[in-house]
Amino acid sequence: MTPTAPSENVINCLHVILNATASKNYELFTTVGDAGYKAGITQQMFDDVSEQLASRLQKGYSITYFGEIKQGNSPIYLWKLSFEDGGDEFVAHMTMNGDKVAGIFIE
Repeated sequence: MTPTAPSENVINCLHVILNATASKNYELFTTVGDAGYKAGITQQMFDDVSEQLASRLQKGYSITYFGEIKQGNSPIYLWKLSFEDGGDEFVAHMTMNGDKVAGIFIE
């Protein structure tokens, strides 16, 4: 079964998050989030993740959509994040609240 593609807004939000992480731009990172996202992800938390991922993201990456799950009233979009360097891949979980991101978790 092939998952239905998410909306263009959802895809754009993920790209903004990844591009902000690659460029270590916290202000850009917060533009796609709701109030809880902005309050819950501090500059220090963002900086810690950016420090780990920025150089790999800058060298190139691709995303593969896995699908959507629902928890409570929120859709959670799942993506595989692969890097051009051929190293370890990650799964990104992005929770939406309407047209804004409520949370992002990359493992």
